[in-house]
Amino acid sequence: MKSWRLVVFVALALAQVAVPGSLIWKRERTLRQGNVWKFRTAPVDPVDAFRGRYVALEFEVESHEISPPSDAESGQTVFVTMRQNPEGFAEIDRVSARPPAGDDFLEAQLRGKTISLPFEKYWVTERDAPAADAAYRAMSRRDKQNAFVTARIFRGDGALEQLYLDGLPLGEFLRTNTTK
Repeated sequence: MKSWRLVVFVALALAQVAVPGSLIWKRERTLRQGNVWKFRTAPVDPVDAFRGRYVALEFEVESHEISPPSDAESGQTVFVTMRQNPEGFAEIDRVSARPPAGDDFLEAQLRGKTISLPFEKYWVTERDAPAADAAYRAMSRRDKQNAFVTARIFRGDGALEQLYLDGLPLGEFLRTNTTK
């Protein structure tokens, strides 16, 4: 009886380690093997006061109308391939209900005739959060859209790599543009 309990205990312990381990492995694989894409951000409404540890992001491509797959419904997961525009930013190439061939596609949510990208938060330290949020809002106003992110995309998974403000990585921008 004791050996059976030990087997169950070990199996449960392995399951508890395997789930977060597989999520970490998937994200790290995407960051190592994924192709880099730049996404131009879009202005965001005022941020909720309780969300001080990340910068809330929206993306320009989420506002562009697409031709949704005929066999897909709003709210469904779709698969998006991207192309680069002349400025080097990601644009939607194709949207399909099934994963395309190759590694360079992203899972997204269909929202009527638009898509919602799977990343919307850029995590920052608690110390940098207020300055980062204020700087991002200043750089992503409709009259001054000078913010973008780089993201790695690999087999449907997308991982944010860096937030750029005025052409500089966020940390460097904050060091050079905030007074202590």
